[in-house]
Amino acid sequence: MLRGNRNLLRRTDIKTRLTLAFIFVPLCLMIVFFLIYYSFSTTVIRDKNEQASAQMVTMSEEIFHLNANALNEQIDNLAASTYLRNYLYYPADTAMRRAFSHNLHDNDLLAGRKGLQLYDETGKLLYEEGTLFPVDLKAYKAEIQAQKQGGYWLYDNEAQMIMLTREIRDLYDQPLGYVFCSFAQEAFNASLSQSTQAGSHMLVVDAKGQVLFGSNPDDIKEIIDLQASTVEINQHSYYMSDKKIEGTPWYVVYLNDENYVLEEIHNFRNMLVAYGIVFFVLLAAIAYFVYHSIYDPVHNILYSMRTLDENNLAMNRVEDDGRDEIHELSINFNDLLDRVQELLHTVHQEQEQKRETQFQLLQAQINPHFLFNTLNTLHYLAILNEDKPVSEGITALARLLRNTIVDSKEVVTVEEEIENLKNYIIIQKLRYGDVFETVYNIDDNVRSCAILKFLLQPIAENSILHAFEEDREHQILTIRAKAEGKYLKIEIGDNGKGFALDMQENRNKKLSGIGIGNIQERIRLMYGEDYSMDIQSVVGTGTIVTLLLPFKKQRGGRPHVQGTDSR
Repeated sequence: MLRGNRNLLRRTDIKTRLTLAFIFVPLCLMIVFFLIYYSFSTTVIRDKNEQASAQMVTMSEEIFHLNANALNEQIDNLAASTYLRNYLYYPADTAMRRAFSHNLHDNDLLAGRKGLQLYDETGKLLYEEGTLFPVDLKAYKAEIQAQKQGGYWLYDNEAQMIMLTREIRDLYDQPLGYVFCSFAQEAFNASLSQSTQAGSHMLVVDAKGQVLFGSNPDDIKEIIDLQASTVEINQHSYYMSDKKIEGTPWYVVYLNDENYVLEEIHNFRNMLVAYGIVFFVLLAAIAYFVYHSIYDPVHNILYSMRTLDENNLAMNRVEDDGRDEIHELSINFNDLLDRVQELLHTVHQEQEQKRETQFQLLQAQINPHFLFNTLNTLHYLAILNEDKPVSEGITALARLLRNTIVDSKEVVTVEEEIENLKNYIIIQKLRYGDVFETVYNIDDNVRSCAILKFLLQPIAENSILHAFEEDREHQILTIRAKAEGKYLKIEIGDNGKGFALDMQENRNKKLSGIGIGNIQERIRLMYGEDYSMDIQSVVGTGTIVTLLLPFKKQRGGRPHVQGTDSR
């Protein structure tokens, strides 16, 4: 498995590996550790906030309960007062009313009240003082009667007042009337505000979650879900703790802004992000220098290998002043270049000798006795018969002998090679007559190009000997030469019999005693693998032999002759 991972890494470049090792892997680990720490710290802070919020809610509830309980005791004492009951028995008696009022103020019952109302059991108002908010007695009568101890608590949002109401009964537990006592909400805010801090709210809500009063309640219009642990208010998230206030139908709710709770961890997060950026930049700088310390010398070696010039290998030597393994690799590479230079020189000498030997063998394959006998025959024939074709044949053969045997140049111009080919075809027409015609299509710009000597005649001879039939008409041998990019393209085609390329005997067919392999080998040895000879043939249609040679002007070659090509 370890080896497989190493092979996987070797499929990526050095830059990617160093980037992964020095930047992304440490950065990913840092991010993972940061996320783990941030999640753990956030959980701890939330737990602590939940505990602290629960304590504050409990403390506020206890303070509120104590205040409410004191008022409940006072309204119970008021409901048990003889003066109150007597006044309810005799509401028309002025003395009873005065005695009730004096008792109410002298005993300082329900201190801090803003107002008080007294109703008989039918709902008729008997006594009123201070400020009260309107209450529909019929709407709350059942709830008030169900409250056996203490009073029943109400709140009016518009008046922002709290009301405590109590049913009054006689000694026989029969209803006599109802007392309503109102208080300003500020009387209870003290028990709430002392437990609040920045970004938090201590509120009193009803059972439906409607905010009644508390510290900074004006900005909160939403209904609070008492079952939730977090609530969304004014696009702010709050942690919530709540507890029912004993003796009242209300709940005390503590809201703590999440941003304030997590402010410390957020500051620490921002600090870690800043450190992470610095760490990332530092890692990137280290990776950059380490990468170039490895990549640059390796790239120099690769560049030298890709741009090798066999004619001047000294230009590809690598200069490396390091002391590491790559420096040793550079030394070995330079030694290899020296060795290759020696081998190339040796191979070049061997190829030169091989080309000279093959060319000599090629020239030796032309039988001098045959050529001179033919020349003598044609010469005497021309003298005896005064035959012009024979005379032309002698002239052509003489030129061919001069250019092949006497002239020992290995490379000639295209024009010279075409002239040799023309002389050869003149000789062949003496034998075959008008069985075929020859068409030359030679571009002027390739006439002075260099070409291997005696390269076209064997191919043309193959068409004359094997492609044409004596009883067919309109048989044409076409020679084309033109430039295509860096290539000199020569095509020798005929519309003769053709042959099947997939037949081994046809692929190995001899061209006038000189094999196709010999011509291909001469091209490869002289010009290299980029240049070649290609044969295309279709049975009954003809054959085209295409030579792709380098497009290179012959130095010192004689200028070509302008004029129309002969046929």
